[in-house]
Amino acid sequence: MLFDAHAVTLSPSEQFVLDLAIVSVAIASLLFTDSKLKSKNPGIIFTIIVILAVSGRLLLDPIPNVQPVTFLAIMVGIYFGISYSIVFATIVTLSSNVMLEHGIWSNYQIIAWASIGILAALLRGQFIQNNKLNITNVAIFAAFSGFMFDWIVSLSILHNVDTSFFLIYLLNGVPFDLLHAGGNVVFVAWLANPLSELMDRHTSLTNPEVVPELASN
Repeated sequence: MLFDAHAVTLSPSEQFVLDLAIVSVAIASLLFTDSKLKSKNPGIIFTIIVILAVSGRLLLDPIPNVQPVTFLAIMVGIYFGISYSIVFATIVTLSSNVMLEHGIWSNYQIIAWASIGILAALLRGQFIQNNKLNITNVAIFAAFSGFMFDWIVSLSILHNVDTSFFLIYLLNGVPFDLLHAGGNVVFVAWLANPLSELMDRHTSLTNPEVVPELASN
């Protein structure tokens, strides 16, 4: 006797648990793959992180404003630098929005995630201290980045509404901003340490191609 699995429906909480389990399996696979790599290979690790960001965003889409992309943009900025941050933001946004929805907001999402990655790269000295990731500083920045991302993307509504409505729109979105910020902090607490160890093994932080060097006067 055959059963139609497509007819099965899950409650929001059941769907959340299932999605979380799938994301966890993906993360475990990432760590397992890393253990098999014998030499530095930043390209492979970067590609895997992009895939994790896209899949994580799609799987967690039912949860309002909670997804791993902002957290991963920070990690990419810290360990890969400015150029990779721009590439990461562009690929993740365009790839995931194919499944979600494209619009003028896609451009603002790219700008927002790229800006967060660039800022993380420039502030790297605040996040890497004594050759270790400062989880507290990363968590604070991740919470701030939740608001930063949402506010930059909110600028897209100015194409359709008067500027006088913008502040009201931002205030109405504060609960969603808090969800984004809180979700980012959870991702930091959950994934920052294992990901930092993985990325540290496969990047050369003294390489100007990876971490931008600011010109000294």
